[in-house]
Amino acid sequence: MPVRIDTYYSKSLKLVQPYSFILPEAAADSSRTFPLIMLLHGRDSHHDEPGKYTRLARYAAAVEAIIVCPEGDNGWYTNSADGLQLYEDDIILDLIPHVQSALPIADPGRQWAIGGFSMGGYGAIKLALKHHQLFLTAFSSSGAVEKPMQPKISPIFGDPEKDLGFRRAESLATLCEHALSRYPVERPFLFLDCGLKDPLLEANQNYANHLRFIGYPYEYTEMVGWHTWPYFDRALKNVLPKILHRIVS
Repeated sequence: MPVRIDTYYSKSLKLVQPYSFILPEAAADSSRTFPLIMLLHGRDSHHDEPGKYTRLARYAAAVEAIIVCPEGDNGWYTNSADGLQLYEDDIILDLIPHVQSALPIADPGRQWAIGGFSMGGYGAIKLALKHHQLFLTAFSSSGAVEKPMQPKISPIFGDPEKDLGFRRAESLATLCEHALSRYPVERPFLFLDCGLKDPLLEANQNYANHLRFIGYPYEYTEMVGWHTWPYFDRALKNVLPKILHRIVS
């Protein structure tokens, strides 16, 4: 399937943002709508790189869903602690309304999923937990799941001490605990995976253990591999059929 590129104006970021997308062949029938899979890139990457460095287009040929890859820069898909960089709002308030109007996408909720690699894995789980009315399935491959709580000054997450409250609010551990206060049908199912040689392995194991401890619904997989595009390619091949089963069944 061809990977296409389009743009939209982001009021949140005050600039024109690009994004990549793949349409199923059946989209030629304008009367149909299709599930949405949003795929978030990692740090120091861009929206077109999942299509360049994985076999995403080949996998998409067997998936009757629309795949959208946003441009996230290095913004962690998060509204920054100082309020100056609104990357979460860019996705939720600007990109999503645009693709809903431009592409034949089904209604949000059960038929929408979001996932990503590294920084995108963190962003996908976070956005699903915060916006369950949009995404009821999320997946993280080698996700930087502990990023908000790392004791380093960050242009997005701010100061470890001064902005501790903000960091806790953006923590995946906090967000999954809050999600347990909602009805079970309002809790996104989470797929997590990580390579056995990945430097983020321990963080992913810790998060999976936390989900199990609090009783949050998830599936965790470890596979041979590093923090690389070839690993993410295999992870996509493994998880996409599971995602599709949940959003179309």
